[in-house]
Amino acid sequence: MIRRILINNSPAFKLLELELFKGFNVFSGSSGSGKSVFMESLLAIFGIKDSNADLIEANITLDSVQIPPEIEGLLEEGDDEIVLSILRKDKVRYFLNHQSSSKKRLSELVSGFGKHISAKGDEDLKPANVLRILDNFIATRDLAHTRILTECRQKFASLQEVTRKLNELNTQESQIATLREIAEFEITKIESIAPKEGEYEELLELKKTLSRQEKIAQEIENVRTTLQNLGCVDSFLGLVDEQCPMFFEGLSELEALIESKEQQLHSLEDINPESLLNRIGDLSELLRKYGSIEAALTHLTTQKQKLAQYESMAFDKQELEKSQAHLQSELKSLAQELHKNRVESKGIFEKELGAIMQELRLKELHIEIDTKPLDSSGISMCNLMLGSSAIGTLSAGEYNRARLGLMCLDVSISPRAGLLVLDEIDANLSGEESEGVAKILKKLSTSYQIFAISHQPHMPTLADHHYLVYKNGALSDVRLLDTQGRVEEIARMISGAQVTKEALEFAKGVLAKNGIKV
Repeated sequence: MIRRILINNSPAFKLLELELFKGFNVFSGSSGSGKSVFMESLLAIFGIKDSNADLIEANITLDSVQIPPEIEGLLEEGDDEIVLSILRKDKVRYFLNHQSSSKKRLSELVSGFGKHISAKGDEDLKPANVLRILDNFIATRDLAHTRILTECRQKFASLQEVTRKLNELNTQESQIATLREIAEFEITKIESIAPKEGEYEELLELKKTLSRQEKIAQEIENVRTTLQNLGCVDSFLGLVDEQCPMFFEGLSELEALIESKEQQLHSLEDINPESLLNRIGDLSELLRKYGSIEAALTHLTTQKQKLAQYESMAFDKQELEKSQAHLQSELKSLAQELHKNRVESKGIFEKELGAIMQELRLKELHIEIDTKPLDSSGISMCNLMLGSSAIGTLSAGEYNRARLGLMCLDVSISPRAGLLVLDEIDANLSGEESEGVAKILKKLSTSYQIFAISHQPHMPTLADHHYLVYKNGALSDVRLLDTQGRVEEIARMISGAQVTKEALEFAKGVLAKNGIKV
């Protein structure tokens, strides 16, 4: 709740520091006294209005509101409140616990527990919120409903994820088909050549040998002829009685080399030169494309891995499609069960909500439960109707009273704490309608700290705290009224500036009836 508010230099208030309390807080005063200016400053803290003062500061206790986790990190251990500040000089600056913040952040923080009821357009009466409250209502009577709803939300989230992955695969499918064709072509090409490391160099050497084989054969013949005439070497060595072993060792090596080359030439007889040239051409193509035989073989391995991945993706798509169909089937079953529960509970829900709407002097209420495309909440859509009027056709007064009625049922089902600001919600209402609004706000004040401006006496008579906004010279001021002050102010609201004895007696009687000793 807001424990304190400070307003410095606004159009109505020079300096106002006001202590605020839990429950139902009503502000009244004559026209032009500054009530709306005060409410605008309060709504600036909510991030709903722009700041209308040089400084607005509010202390919010933490025992009755839920603080987002990211805000909790700014709190010191033992802190029991946060301080929101708006400073306006050359520009407007926002602070959270005296640390620089932003209007958006303040708005997001307060939106978690603060509500403002004025113009139409809030989400309170939208089908999604009505459905939420109906589900909570059913859950108080049937715990299984909550389990089914939770399961429905979880499976819908899973379905969305599966669908997202399928969409990604479908988007990539045409690209994958092209990539698969490329991989298959390159694998076939490299495997058809079946290159071996070092083979290209060996074939080039063989080609060189083939091109010289006739010349090599002729020279071998010449060498053998020469060797046959080396008998004179033996004669010479015998005459001089000398030996030359290195010469004969060399001759042996030469003979071995000649035999090796003769064998090589003999093996070349079976080689088809055209096939050899074709093989060298195939290997040359791989070298041009990949740089080396080793790189070509590495690319072959890589493309096989990619092809396996592409085939795996096709398998994944089949599995995802199966999972999608299974989830859709399960969700359909869950959604139908939820829808059945909602339709069966419609009557008792309408009855309880209708009693509140009757207190607000609204027409008979009923709910139309139709079907919608499947989402996380199932297939049900709940639309509120007042009499024969759809919510969108209601006047601002009817709309806001319907919002209050639904909020009242909501907090009775799921108690919570928060702040509620109402700006002259009973304006243009009849006495009975205004009284109904006051009674509902009194009920809501057990959960919400309520701030309301009123020109009629019904809210002040039920308020936990009644504040008077009044002119003090050219400026305005606010004070918390004691019991006598409340009697006088309520009497003024009844009879006007000239307070009558009857109005004073009536005010005393109404306050006493509501448990306030006079």
